[in-house]
Amino acid sequence: MAAYFNTDELKTAMTNLIKQYIDECEECQELSQDCIDLIRHNFLAEYAVYNPDNNSIEVGIDVSEDSSEYPELEVYTIPLTDAQIRISNSFRQNAEDLEFYGKLLNKQKGIQSSSVVVMQ
Repeated sequence: MAAYFNTDELKTAMTNLIKQYIDECEECQELSQDCIDLIRHNFLAEYAVYNPDNNSIEVGIDVSEDSSEYPELEVYTIPLTDAQIRISNSFRQNAEDLEFYGKLLNKQKGIQSSSVVVMQ
């Protein structure tokens, strides 16, 4: 069975999914692997991790200019209270990104695991 989304519906579904990820993080005090994958994908980050000391998500982005040297990472801190908005605002709309978001949505309980997310 296929679930059909247009871009706006996909963005709305992803916003709800991000809220779920953040709620789970607040409850469990750690990021789920899917949330880490989403953050790394959207921010082109090397890593994303929850920091319980200051209730934030730390995102490490490679700012090296030369790919042959040891990577120089710049760490950005996103307070958990701002995370839903900041991650939602990083939504991208090219075909590869939409396919990635569809795969994340396909893992959720609301859509049957055997279904396929199809963009209209």
